[in-house]
Amino acid sequence: MAGGEKAKSSGEYGEQIVKNILDMMGWNNANSGVTVPCVHKEKHKRENSKESQKHGIDYVYTYKSQLRDATKQDVLVSVKCRDGYPVTDSGIKSKFKEFVLDLAYAMECYPACELAKKKIPNTDKKVISGLIFWIDRSREDGRENESVIDKIGNFYMNQECVYETIALVDNKRAQFLYQLLSYAHSKYGKENVEFFYIDTGLNNSSLQRVYRGKEMPYEYINSNVIPLAISNGDEKRLFIGVAEAFCKEYLERLIGLAQELTSTWTAKVTIAFPDYNSFEHKEVVLMAKSSFENADFVKNIEVITYKPDFRDEVI
Repeated sequence: MAGGEKAKSSGEYGEQIVKNILDMMGWNNANSGVTVPCVHKEKHKRENSKESQKHGIDYVYTYKSQLRDATKQDVLVSVKCRDGYPVTDSGIKSKFKEFVLDLAYAMECYPACELAKKKIPNTDKKVISGLIFWIDRSREDGRENESVIDKIGNFYMNQECVYETIALVDNKRAQFLYQLLSYAHSKYGKENVEFFYIDTGLNNSSLQRVYRGKEMPYEYINSNVIPLAISNGDEKRLFIGVAEAFCKEYLERLIGLAQELTSTWTAKVTIAFPDYNSFEHKEVVLMAKSSFENADFVKNIEVITYKPDFRDEVI
C-alpha cells in the first residue's frame, strides 16, 4: 500500500475505533467530518504555507451537561491513529504539543461555525472542550496498552493559543473504557446500564437535576473512577468501575464514596477493579468493610473484577 493510501486507511481505521468507543459512551449522534472556517487566518497558518482557510474536526458532540446547570457542552474530537508511539518522552511531548495546537486552533474558531450556534433547550451557558484520541494501532511492539499520559506530565502551551480543557485518551485509557463498559453491558444488559451523575457543586438546580442517563459526561473520560447506575426491574445498583489496582485503603475510600452517592436511595453496590482476585483479596475486603459502622449498608457491597478469567467469580 502506497504511503498516502496507508495514511488515509490508518485515519479511517482510527476514526472507526473511536466511533465504537463514542457509541459505548452514549455519544451515538456525534457529527463527523466537521469543517470549521478559520477566523484567525494569519495566526493559524501552518509553517511554510499560506494563511489558514479552515479546520477539519473528526467528530463534534454537543449535549446538555448534567454536571453543570443550564450548560451546552460542545466537545471537539480529534483522532490521531499512528503506527506506534514515539520512543522517547521528549518525542511524546513534542508530538502531543503538535496535536494540542492543531485542536486548540480549531476550538478558537469553532464559535463562529453554524454547529456551535445551534441551541439546546434549557441552556444559557456554553462550554467548548477538546478531546484527543491518540491511538497506537500496532500490535507488534508490545506497547499496545501503554500510557503516554503518564509521560506527558505537566504540560504548558505558553500563549500560543487559548482553550479551556483538552482531554487525552491513549491506548491504556481507551482499553479501560472499553473493558469496563463492555463488562457492564454484558453482565447487566446494555439497556439497563446508565451513567450516574454525581453532585459537582455546579449542578444544584433541583428543577433540572438529572441523576442518571445514557451519556457519559466529558468530565468522566479521564477519571479513574466511573460511577454507573444499574436498573433491572425493582433492583437498583450503583456500579463503580476503577482504573487503578486494588488495595485496602483505596477500597475504603470507594466505600465511603458509595455511601455518599447512595445516601438518598437504597441500592446494592458493586466496586469493580481491574485486578481483584477473590482468593487473594477476600479477607482484605472484610477488613475494609469492618471500618464502617453501617452494617446494613456494607452487607450490600460486593467487590469484583471487570476483567475476569476462568479463575474468577468461583468463591
